[in-house]
Amino acid sequence: MPFHAAEAPKPLLELRDLRISFSSVDAPSVLAVEHLSLSVYPNEFVALVGPSGCGKTTVLNAMAGLICPDAGEVLFCGQPIQGVNPRVGYISQADTLLPWRTVLDNVALGLTLRGWSKAERRERARDLLDSMGLSGFETNYPHELSGGMKKRVTIARTLAIEPEILFMDEPFGPLDAFTKQKLQDDILELWERLGQTIVYVTHDLQEAISLSDRVLLLGGRPGRIRSEYEIPLRRPRRVMDLKFDEAFLTLEKAIWSDLHEELSQEEAPS
Repeated sequence: MPFHAAEAPKPLLELRDLRISFSSVDAPSVLAVEHLSLSVYPNEFVALVGPSGCGKTTVLNAMAGLICPDAGEVLFCGQPIQGVNPRVGYISQADTLLPWRTVLDNVALGLTLRGWSKAERRERARDLLDSMGLSGFETNYPHELSGGMKKRVTIARTLAIEPEILFMDEPFGPLDAFTKQKLQDDILELWERLGQTIVYVTHDLQEAISLSDRVLLLGGRPGRIRSEYEIPLRRPRRVMDLKFDEAFLTLEKAIWSDLHEELSQEEAPS
């Protein structure tokens, strides 16, 4: 369940005054993120939204230890992250399943790398596939699955290693609307059941509001936190039930207004 305690616990993840830039030999340096600070608490679902190019994925990669900031700190459980953090899971938009491995062996991949016995990892993988509605597809290969089924296998593979925090970078972007909504409901049910801490990057305001406890709006480059919104919608939730809810529509209008203002400032002549 989400955090609602009277006394705030210690953050699971903190970014403190982050600065990240990118450079190459044949192009000027690009300042992607500057003066960005945020905290994520245990069992919380946080969504990052903002205009294209504002640094959402860059921030997520810094959280996971995939890139090193120029300045500032990334803390996990109060300790600075040094290199890739093995205690997190990461689900991107891309299809990252191994085409030569069966569904069962794809889900068990992380457990294989961690030295689990064949019997243990296959039992764990079968349990996760069952929870994702994929029993009976254990011996199939990725090319035999639909886009939604592939994404469920990817989620099961990530959960197999029991990450302490789950990062999701527009995971359902390329899917059709019906499949996307079904997977959003699956994520809601999964989060409500497991209490998983999730940081979710999306450009879809409806998706962000439907899923999260908090929405953080990033401003244009260099990325920084422009606004923060608490999402008071009751749980359990289902995406379709929310779309015509008055509180949901009010939140969507408020966030869109801030986003539109941000986009207008970017387009204004300097």
